[in-house]
Amino acid sequence: MINFKEELAKYRPIMELDQIESSLHPSQMQDLLDILQHIANEKQKEPVQDHTEEAE
Repeated sequence: MINFKEELAKYRPIMELDQIESSLHPSQMQDLLDILQHIANEKQKEPVQDHTEEAE
């Protein structure tokens, strides 16, 4: 069973966006943006599957 008091004691709030931006070096930010752009481009290239066809 989950011990909620124990889990709450482990909780650490995530950084706000402005804190994340200030903690990253400019080169790291560019790397992150490049990765996200690559993922977005790959998603656009994927063929759309038609889920209305019945499996044979």
